[in-house]
Amino acid sequence: MTDLNELMGSQFVRVKVVAFVHFFFLTCAMMGKWGHGAYEFYNFLFIIAMFWTIQCKESIEAVQTALVINVCSIFFDLVSTIVNFDYMNGWAIAFCIINMVLRPVSVALLYREFNTRGGSLQTGSVFPTNQQRSYQDIDRPTQPTPTNSQPGPNVASIF
Repeated sequence: MTDLNELMGSQFVRVKVVAFVHFFFLTCAMMGKWGHGAYEFYNFLFIIAMFWTIQCKESIEAVQTALVINVCSIFFDLVSTIVNFDYMNGWAIAFCIINMVLRPVSVALLYREFNTRGGSLQTGSVFPTNQQRSYQDIDRPTQPTPTNSQPGPNVASIF
């Protein structure tokens, strides 16, 4: 059992396991006769975000995007399964429900990866603040004034 804990504790294995498991269950769930494209759309976005997370091993934004899509997908899976229950066959229903049950586990694993990469869920990192940030005007570079020099002529009096 410690081998599994060490494996899931590895930084990049978590993301690959989450991507593979969801890819497998999503593929099986999409084999049913669905009458819409919403389920395919948001799950396609999730898989793309997972591939982005695998590719960019240091990116916090990639994990954050996959995490947000995965959290929203829990609600979307529930609504999509309820609305389209009559149009799906048993195979698609079973794998859609299994995928929906596994989403909270993958949210926990992605959140762990998010923290490992240095991300935090502070409101200032997601939403803009009202604090004034320092601004450097690059069009007009300023020259440092020497501290021990005598004041020069008043240029403002010319105008």
